[in-house]
Amino acid sequence: MATGMMFIPVGDGIAKYIQAVTTYPPVVLSWARFAIAALILLPWVALTGQIPAPTFNNRRFWTQQCARGALIAVAVTLIIKAVGLSPIADVFGAFFIGPILSVVLAQWLLGVRATPGNWVAVGGGFIGVLLVVQPTGQMSLGILWALAAGCFYGSFLVATRWAAGNGSALAQLTVQLTVAALCLTPFGLPQLLSEGLHVPGWIAASALTSATANLLSIMALSRVGNAVLAPVVYLQIVSASVIGLIVFRETPNQLATIGLILIVVAGSSQAFTQRRG
Repeated sequence: MATGMMFIPVGDGIAKYIQAVTTYPPVVLSWARFAIAALILLPWVALTGQIPAPTFNNRRFWTQQCARGALIAVAVTLIIKAVGLSPIADVFGAFFIGPILSVVLAQWLLGVRATPGNWVAVGGGFIGVLLVVQPTGQMSLGILWALAAGCFYGSFLVATRWAAGNGSALAQLTVQLTVAALCLTPFGLPQLLSEGLHVPGWIAASALTSATANLLSIMALSRVGNAVLAPVVYLQIVSASVIGLIVFRETPNQLATIGLILIVVAGSSQAFTQRRG
């Protein structure tokens, strides 16, 4: 889960760069990310038999994966929009309303019980995020897009936990990517045809990092409860801050640095507690 979470901002950092050097709207980049990854995985899944024949008649499987695909399609489009407007670390800070929302929804919708330790770790991580973001009375448009993306991402995390175990991780990822690509095709493909193909290597790199991150998170959520893994998701903000510093010269101030340390401590303590258990 930690490795997957560190990969996610890499794909979004690439999308931020693409938006800086091209005129692509966010929906083109999100559609291309899902479409490329799906085209790569579909032949692999077909050849290895990862979706057995009974799965095609499993209505619950398709309902779950369609829900996941639609939610992540919207979340990724919004976060790409956000990183194009605001510093990437700030965007991911606002985006982390998602894991908090996922713990609440998991208890309400799935009956996943969060322990006091879970809540302390999640709360500590969220305080760290606030120190990184340092919200004021006037939030930029990018931060508002990031908050919206976080709401969809939190719902996606719950849907992923709901679908865990119903099909292999690779099968779930492939169907999710395919559904997301189909949802975005009416919006992304016409724009791409209008703009023309630019920086295909960077677009492919964004797709591959996203697919890897999703596969790892599915594998993790099929083994451990959503509430337990929620603090680990905060490692995205660490990766986003490093990318912002090295690639985009976005330097965190002292409070942000304290926030990053708090996020790492909260996530690591939760992982250590789970290991002991």
